[in-house]
Amino acid sequence: MNLALLLGGAVAGCGGAPEPDALEAQAQSLTWPSGSSRTVVSRRVVTLNGVTFQAAPGFEHFRAAGAPDLALHNVRIAEVDAPAVREALVVMSAGQKISSSGHSSGVTGQASNWDASCNSVSCPNVTLDGRSLAMKLSAQGLFPSGRTYLSVINDANFDHLFDSDTKQRLVNGFSGWLQAQVRPETRAIYLAGSSRGGCLMMRVAQALRANTALDGVTVYVSSFDGVCRNSQGELGTFDSKVNNPVRPWGTFYGCWATNMTAQFPRRHRLHIFHVVGGQEVAPATGIRAFTAYNGATPPSTGTNLDWGWYKQTWVKWQHKEIGNPYTDPSASEQAQAVADTVDAHLTWLNGLL
Repeated sequence: MNLALLLGGAVAGCGGAPEPDALEAQAQSLTWPSGSSRTVVSRRVVTLNGVTFQAAPGFEHFRAAGAPDLALHNVRIAEVDAPAVREALVVMSAGQKISSSGHSSGVTGQASNWDASCNSVSCPNVTLDGRSLAMKLSAQGLFPSGRTYLSVINDANFDHLFDSDTKQRLVNGFSGWLQAQVRPETRAIYLAGSSRGGCLMMRVAQALRANTALDGVTVYVSSFDGVCRNSQGELGTFDSKVNNPVRPWGTFYGCWATNMTAQFPRRHRLHIFHVVGGQEVAPATGIRAFTAYNGATPPSTGTNLDWGWYKQTWVKWQHKEIGNPYTDPSASEQAQAVADTVDAHLTWLNGLL
Protein backbone atom coordinates (compact mmCIF):
# COMPACT_ATOMS: atom_id res chain seq x y z
CA MET A 1 0.00 0.00 0.00
CA ASN A 2 1.53 3.32 -1.07
CA LEU A 3 0.49 6.17 1.19
CA ALA A 4 2.50 8.98 -0.42
CA LEU A 5 -0.49 10.72 -2.01
CA LEU A 6 -2.72 10.10 0.98
CA LEU A 7 -0.32 11.79 3.38
CA GLY A 8 0.76 14.55 1.02
CA GLY A 9 4.12 15.35 -0.52
CA ALA A 10 6.33 13.23 -2.71
CA VAL A 11 8.63 10.45 -1.69
CA ALA A 12 12.22 11.58 -2.09
CA GLY A 13 14.04 9.92 -4.98
CA CYS A 14 16.79 7.51 -4.06
CA GLY A 15 18.62 6.74 -7.28
CA GLY A 16 22.02 7.87 -8.44
CA ALA A 17 24.74 9.88 -6.77
CA PRO A 18 23.80 12.82 -4.52
CA GLU A 19 24.04 16.35 -5.88
CA PRO A 20 27.02 18.38 -4.60
CA ASP A 21 24.94 20.25 -2.04
CA ALA A 22 22.81 17.25 -1.04
CA LEU A 23 24.65 16.75 2.22
CA GLU A 24 23.82 20.28 3.32
CA ALA A 25 20.15 19.41 3.55
CA GLN A 26 18.61 17.00 6.01
CA ALA A 27 16.81 13.91 4.69
CA GLN A 28 13.34 14.67 3.36
CA SER A 29 10.38 12.52 4.34
CA LEU A 30 6.65 12.49 4.70
CA THR A 31 5.12 13.52 8.00
CA TRP A 32 3.72 10.28 9.33
CA PRO A 33 0.82 10.44 11.80
CA SER A 34 1.15 8.77 15.18
CA GLY A 35 -0.55 5.51 15.96
CA SER A 36 -2.24 4.57 19.21
CA SER A 37 -0.23 3.82 22.33
CA ARG A 38 -0.47 0.21 23.47
CA THR A 39 0.27 -1.59 26.72
CA VAL A 40 1.88 -5.00 26.25
CA VAL A 41 3.52 -7.81 28.19
CA SER A 42 7.26 -8.18 27.62
CA ARG A 43 8.36 -11.73 28.40
CA ARG A 44 11.77 -13.02 29.40
CA VAL A 45 13.05 -15.65 26.98
CA VAL A 46 14.51 -17.55 29.92
CA THR A 47 12.68 -17.52 33.24
CA LEU A 48 14.04 -18.07 36.75
CA ASN A 49 12.28 -20.22 39.31
CA GLY A 50 14.32 -20.00 42.47
CA VAL A 51 17.74 -21.06 41.19
CA THR A 52 16.48 -22.90 38.10
CA PHE A 53 16.47 -21.37 34.63
CA GLN A 54 14.14 -22.64 31.94
CA ALA A 55 13.16 -21.60 28.42
CA ALA A 56 9.94 -19.62 28.19
CA PRO A 57 7.25 -21.14 25.93
CA GLY A 58 7.73 -19.94 22.37
CA PHE A 59 11.29 -18.81 23.02
CA GLU A 60 13.02 -22.19 23.16
CA HIS A 61 15.41 -21.27 20.32
CA PHE A 62 17.34 -18.88 22.54
CA ARG A 63 18.41 -21.43 25.14
CA ALA A 64 18.99 -24.04 22.46
CA ALA A 65 21.53 -21.71 20.81
CA GLY A 66 23.67 -21.93 23.94
CA ALA A 67 24.05 -18.37 25.22
CA PRO A 68 24.49 -18.17 29.03
CA ASP A 69 21.26 -18.28 31.03
CA LEU A 70 22.24 -15.17 32.98
CA ALA A 71 22.49 -13.24 29.71
CA LEU A 72 19.27 -14.68 28.31
CA HIS A 73 17.31 -13.91 31.47
CA ASN A 74 17.61 -10.21 30.62
CA VAL A 75 16.33 -10.63 27.05
CA ARG A 76 12.73 -9.41 27.04
CA ILE A 77 10.39 -9.46 24.06
CA ALA A 78 6.80 -8.29 23.65
CA GLU A 79 4.77 -10.09 20.99
CA VAL A 80 2.45 -7.20 20.16
CA ASP A 81 0.48 -8.94 17.42
CA ALA A 82 0.72 -12.68 16.78
CA PRO A 83 -1.94 -13.72 14.24
CA ALA A 84 -2.11 -17.28 12.95
CA VAL A 85 -1.77 -16.07 9.35
CA ARG A 86 1.51 -14.22 8.89
CA GLU A 87 2.11 -12.63 5.51
CA ALA A 88 4.70 -10.35 7.08
CA LEU A 89 6.95 -10.44 10.14
CA VAL A 90 8.05 -7.22 11.86
CA VAL A 91 10.66 -7.23 14.64
CA MET A 92 12.14 -4.09 16.21
CA SER A 93 14.85 -3.75 18.84
CA ALA A 94 15.76 -1.00 21.28
CA GLY A 95 19.41 -0.28 21.98
CA GLN A 96 21.57 -1.53 24.83
CA LYS A 97 20.57 -0.62 28.35
CA ILE A 98 23.60 1.13 29.85
CA SER A 99 22.49 1.52 33.48
CA SER A 100 20.28 -0.15 36.09
CA SER A 101 17.30 1.84 34.81
CA GLY A 102 15.45 1.26 31.56
CA HIS A 103 15.92 3.22 28.37
CA SER A 104 13.49 4.98 26.06
CA SER A 105 13.30 4.20 22.36
CA GLY A 106 11.71 5.97 19.41
CA VAL A 107 11.90 2.67 17.53
CA THR A 108 10.01 0.35 19.91
CA GLY A 109 8.14 3.10 21.76
CA GLN A 110 9.16 2.09 25.28
CA ALA A 111 9.61 4.76 27.96
CA SER A 112 12.71 5.10 30.15
CA ASN A 113 10.94 3.29 33.02
CA TRP A 114 9.56 0.48 30.87
CA ASP A 115 11.10 -2.22 33.09
CA ALA A 116 9.63 -0.95 36.37
CA SER A 117 7.07 -3.77 36.47
CA CYS A 118 9.45 -6.63 35.62
CA ASN A 119 9.52 -9.84 37.64
CA SER A 120 11.38 -13.11 37.09
CA VAL A 121 9.04 -14.09 34.24
CA SER A 122 7.87 -10.93 32.47
CA CYS A 123 7.25 -7.19 32.50
CA PRO A 124 3.43 -7.06 32.47
CA ASN A 125 2.79 -3.36 31.86
CA VAL A 126 5.00 -1.93 29.11
CA THR A 127 3.50 1.03 27.25
CA LEU A 128 4.55 1.63 23.65
CA ASP A 129 4.33 5.29 22.57
CA GLY A 130 2.07 5.94 19.60
CA ARG A 131 4.72 8.19 18.05
CA SER A 132 7.23 5.35 17.76
CA LEU A 133 8.25 3.59 14.58
CA ALA A 134 6.49 0.42 15.77
CA MET A 135 3.15 2.09 16.46
CA LYS A 136 3.24 4.39 13.42
CA LEU A 137 3.95 1.41 11.19
CA SER A 138 1.20 -0.63 12.82
CA ALA A 139 -1.35 2.18 12.32
CA GLN A 140 -0.56 2.88 8.67
CA GLY A 141 -1.03 -0.61 7.30
CA LEU A 142 2.10 -0.80 5.17
CA PHE A 143 2.01 -4.51 5.92
CA PRO A 144 -1.31 -6.44 5.83
CA SER A 145 -3.56 -5.58 8.75
CA GLY A 146 -4.44 -8.63 10.82
CA ARG A 147 -1.89 -10.75 8.96
CA THR A 148 1.34 -9.22 10.28
CA TYR A 149 3.32 -10.58 13.22
CA LEU A 150 4.81 -7.72 15.28
CA SER A 151 7.29 -8.07 18.13
CA VAL A 152 9.38 -5.46 19.91
CA ILE A 153 12.58 -6.40 21.70
CA ASN A 154 12.61 -4.16 24.75
CA ASP A 155 15.98 -5.52 25.84
CA ALA A 156 18.09 -7.69 23.53
CA ASN A 157 20.94 -7.74 26.06
CA PHE A 158 23.23 -7.73 23.03
CA ASP A 159 26.01 -6.26 25.12
CA HIS A 160 28.77 -4.45 23.28
CA LEU A 161 31.36 -5.96 25.65
CA PHE A 162 30.29 -9.59 25.31
CA ASP A 163 32.83 -11.88 23.65
CA SER A 164 32.29 -12.81 20.02
CA ASP A 165 31.12 -16.35 20.81
CA THR A 166 28.39 -15.15 23.19
CA LYS A 167 27.23 -12.61 20.63
CA GLN A 168 27.06 -15.25 17.92
CA ARG A 169 25.00 -17.50 20.16
CA LEU A 170 22.63 -14.62 20.84
CA VAL A 171 22.34 -13.90 17.12
CA ASN A 172 21.63 -17.59 16.51
CA GLY A 173 18.91 -17.49 19.15
CA PHE A 174 17.24 -14.41 17.69
CA SER A 175 17.44 -15.66 14.11
CA GLY A 176 16.19 -19.13 15.06
CA TRP A 177 13.24 -17.67 16.97
CA LEU A 178 12.39 -15.30 14.13
CA GLN A 179 12.58 -18.00 11.47
CA ALA A 180 10.22 -20.13 13.56
CA GLN A 181 7.59 -17.41 13.02
CA VAL A 182 7.75 -17.83 9.23
CA ARG A 183 4.66 -19.41 7.68
CA PRO A 184 4.09 -20.71 4.12
CA GLU A 185 2.36 -17.42 3.28
CA THR A 186 5.14 -15.18 4.67
CA ARG A 187 6.50 -12.89 1.95
CA ALA A 188 8.18 -10.04 3.89
CA ILE A 189 10.31 -9.58 7.00
CA TYR A 190 11.04 -6.09 8.34
CA LEU A 191 13.77 -5.63 10.96
CA ALA A 192 14.54 -2.35 12.71
CA GLY A 193 16.87 -1.42 15.54
CA SER A 194 18.82 1.43 17.08
CA SER A 195 22.39 1.43 18.39
CA ARG A 196 23.29 -2.12 19.45
CA GLY A 197 19.81 -3.14 18.31
CA GLY A 198 20.74 -1.88 14.85
CA CYS A 199 23.83 -4.10 14.80
CA LEU A 200 21.76 -7.06 16.01
CA MET A 201 19.14 -6.62 13.29
CA MET A 202 21.87 -6.40 10.63
CA ARG A 203 23.39 -9.65 11.86
CA VAL A 204 20.00 -11.36 11.97
CA ALA A 205 19.45 -10.18 8.38
CA GLN A 206 22.74 -11.85 7.43
CA ALA A 207 21.41 -15.14 8.82
CA LEU A 208 18.12 -14.75 6.96
CA ARG A 209 19.78 -14.07 3.60
CA ALA A 210 22.15 -16.99 4.12
CA ASN A 211 19.15 -19.33 4.38
CA THR A 212 18.19 -20.28 0.81
CA ALA A 213 14.86 -21.60 2.06
CA LEU A 214 13.86 -17.95 2.58
CA ASP A 215 14.77 -16.77 -0.92
CA GLY A 216 11.10 -16.06 -1.64
CA VAL A 217 10.88 -13.68 1.33
CA THR A 218 11.90 -10.02 0.96
CA VAL A 219 13.97 -8.70 3.88
CA TYR A 220 13.90 -5.01 4.83
CA VAL A 221 16.27 -3.61 7.47
CA SER A 222 16.22 -0.22 9.19
CA SER A 223 19.27 0.74 11.26
CA PHE A 224 19.36 3.83 13.47
CA ASP A 225 23.05 4.65 14.13
CA GLY A 226 23.76 0.94 14.45
CA VAL A 227 26.78 0.17 16.64
CA CYS A 228 29.02 -2.87 16.10
CA ARG A 229 32.30 -3.51 17.92
CA ASN A 230 35.23 -2.75 15.63
CA SER A 231 37.84 -4.38 17.88
CA GLN A 232 36.07 -7.70 17.28
CA GLY A 233 35.46 -7.08 13.59
CA GLU A 234 31.75 -7.29 14.27
CA LEU A 235 29.79 -6.89 11.01
CA GLY A 236 33.19 -6.54 9.36
CA THR A 237 34.01 -3.22 11.05
CA PHE A 238 37.67 -2.25 11.28
CA ASP A 239 39.79 0.60 12.59
CA SER A 240 39.27 3.10 9.80
CA LYS A 241 37.18 6.09 10.86
CA VAL A 242 35.04 7.83 8.25
CA ASN A 243 34.04 11.35 9.27
CA ASN A 244 30.42 12.51 9.23
CA PRO A 245 30.12 15.13 6.42
CA VAL A 246 27.32 17.03 8.23
CA ARG A 247 28.70 16.78 11.77
CA PRO A 248 28.15 19.86 13.95
CA TRP A 249 31.07 22.28 14.13
CA GLY A 250 33.63 21.28 16.73
CA THR A 251 32.56 17.64 16.94
CA PHE A 252 34.34 14.50 15.80
CA TYR A 253 31.37 12.45 14.67
CA GLY A 254 32.41 9.57 12.47
CA CYS A 255 31.95 5.83 12.00
CA TRP A 256 33.95 2.63 11.75
CA ALA A 257 34.14 1.42 8.17
CA THR A 258 32.85 -1.91 6.94
CA ASN A 259 32.69 -3.48 3.50
CA MET A 260 28.93 -3.92 3.40
CA THR A 261 28.95 -5.74 0.07
CA ALA A 262 31.20 -8.40 1.56
CA GLN A 263 28.93 -8.69 4.58
CA PHE A 264 25.94 -9.49 2.36
CA PRO A 265 27.18 -11.67 -0.52
CA ARG A 266 23.58 -12.80 -1.12
CA ARG A 267 21.52 -9.64 -1.69
CA HIS A 268 18.47 -11.17 -3.37
CA ARG A 269 15.31 -9.46 -2.09
CA LEU A 270 17.33 -7.42 0.42
CA HIS A 271 16.81 -3.72 1.23
CA ILE A 272 18.74 -1.86 3.96
CA PHE A 273 18.50 1.75 5.12
CA HIS A 274 21.01 3.07 7.64
CA VAL A 275 20.62 6.57 9.17
CA VAL A 276 23.93 7.39 10.78
CA GLY A 277 25.48 10.15 12.90
CA GLY A 278 28.60 8.59 14.37
CA GLN A 279 28.83 10.41 17.68
CA GLU A 280 31.04 8.49 20.09
CA VAL A 281 28.52 6.77 22.37
CA ALA A 282 30.62 7.35 25.48
CA PRO A 283 33.67 9.63 25.59
CA ALA A 284 37.06 8.05 24.87
CA THR A 285 35.59 4.55 24.38
CA GLY A 286 35.78 4.27 20.60
CA ILE A 287 32.19 3.01 20.56
CA ARG A 288 30.70 4.33 17.31
CA ALA A 289 28.25 3.37 14.60
CA PHE A 290 29.32 1.57 11.43
CA THR A 291 29.36 2.97 7.91
CA ALA A 292 29.55 1.53 4.43
CA TYR A 293 31.68 3.31 1.83
CA ASN A 294 32.27 3.61 -1.90
CA GLY A 295 35.50 2.53 -3.52
CA ALA A 296 38.29 0.13 -2.58
CA THR A 297 39.29 1.96 0.61
CA PRO A 298 37.33 4.10 3.09
CA PRO A 299 37.41 7.86 2.45
CA SER A 300 38.32 10.31 5.21
CA THR A 301 34.84 11.84 4.95
CA GLY A 302 31.71 9.95 4.03
CA THR A 303 28.92 10.62 1.55
CA ASN A 304 25.32 9.60 1.32
CA LEU A 305 25.00 6.23 -0.43
CA ASP A 306 22.37 4.54 -2.55
CA TRP A 307 23.27 1.22 -4.19
CA GLY A 308 19.72 0.07 -4.78
CA TRP A 309 19.84 -2.61 -2.08
CA TYR A 310 21.67 -0.41 0.45
CA LYS A 311 20.94 3.21 1.32
CA GLN A 312 22.72 5.37 3.90
CA THR A 313 22.04 8.92 5.01
CA TRP A 314 24.29 10.98 7.31
CA VAL A 315 22.57 13.21 9.87
CA LYS A 316 23.78 15.81 12.36
CA TRP A 317 22.07 14.32 15.40
CA GLN A 318 23.62 12.86 18.52
CA HIS A 319 23.45 9.11 19.10
CA LYS A 320 20.58 9.34 21.61
CA GLU A 321 18.69 11.77 19.38
CA ILE A 322 18.75 9.29 16.52
CA GLY A 323 17.54 6.52 18.83
CA ASN A 324 14.75 8.62 20.30
CA PRO A 325 14.04 11.90 18.51
CA TYR A 326 10.98 12.50 20.72
CA THR A 327 12.85 13.02 24.00
CA ASP A 328 16.48 13.92 23.41
CA PRO A 329 16.65 16.83 20.93
CA SER A 330 15.61 20.30 22.02
CA ALA A 331 11.91 21.08 21.52
CA SER A 332 12.68 23.39 18.59
CA GLU A 333 14.56 20.62 16.76
CA GLN A 334 12.41 17.60 17.51
CA ALA A 335 10.30 17.87 14.37
CA GLN A 336 13.38 17.86 12.12
CA ALA A 337 14.99 15.04 14.10
CA VAL A 338 11.83 12.93 13.71
CA ALA A 339 11.75 13.72 9.98
CA ASP A 340 15.37 12.63 9.59
CA THR A 341 15.00 9.40 11.55
CA VAL A 342 11.68 7.66 12.27
CA ASP A 343 9.72 9.28 9.43
CA ALA A 344 12.60 8.92 6.96
CA HIS A 345 12.59 5.16 7.53
CA LEU A 346 8.83 4.96 7.06
CA THR A 347 9.07 6.95 3.83
CA TRP A 348 11.82 4.65 2.55
CA LEU A 349 9.84 1.54 3.43
CA ASN A 350 6.64 2.94 1.91
CA GLY A 351 8.48 3.62 -1.34
CA LEU A 352 9.51 -0.04 -1.58
CA LEU A 353 6.18 -1.65 -0.74
